[in-house]
Amino acid sequence: MPPSYLSSTSRALYRVFIAPNFAPSPTTALLPILFRRFKTYKKDTARHAITDYYTLDTAIRSPYINLVQPSIDPSAPTTLARSVRLSEVLASIDRSKEYLLQVVPGSYDEFGRPDMQNLPVCKTITKMELRSQLQKRLEIERRQAMGKAVGPTTKTLEINWAIAGGDLKHRMLKLQEFLGEGRKVELTIGPKRKGRVATEKECGDLLGTVRRAVEEVGGAKETKPPEGKIGGVMLLVFEGSREARERKLRER
Repeated sequence: MPPSYLSSTSRALYRVFIAPNFAPSPTTALLPILFRRFKTYKKDTARHAITDYYTLDTAIRSPYINLVQPSIDPSAPTTLARSVRLSEVLASIDRSKEYLLQVVPGSYDEFGRPDMQNLPVCKTITKMELRSQLQKRLEIERRQAMGKAVGPTTKTLEINWAIAGGDLKHRMLKLQEFLGEGRKVELTIGPKRKGRVATEKECGDLLGTVRRAVEEVGGAKETKPPEGKIGGVMLLVFEGSREARERKLRER
């Protein structure tokens, strides 16, 4: 309050100019704090080593391999060099740019010794190409984990050149079933591990039977030249029609 000895004029001036400076400050209104809930996504930062998915170079167990050798002519089939020393192949490639990739595993006895009649089938591949294949594979796995459609998966079938008629019929039905679903099918034909060796004519007849079975599936086709040779290890790749793939996806 103003001192009692001030005149009325001074009192008025005091109330106007001095007193407000001593007044308590008004309580500041606190604004409510609004909380937002943020959705966080965990990024897949796991390292995917290429050796977790493929058998490469010195990880190939056998000291001898069957080596796929592509032809100079792209339209010609590849050949298969049999019983090649693994160490010689590794010494002949530029390992800063290429891998030796095991395509088909071989057989081993109880002591871990390789079966010389069924050696691993291998081929050289550039590191860039194999990394690209791995990225596609990881993308498919990622989409599958998220429940997204990725199309029918690749199927593999194996037969031998001297396969019995009943077994061959069953395998051809499976081949046609997969192709009818629009799938990609990798068919490996190899020599019989024990027993009779198929003649050249029987091998040719078997290939004819396989291709006729594929032709019976509408829209199915052979998508690349065979790898390997008749009587040895040969890889054939077929694929069903796009319409069949789309139909299979709609059924899911």
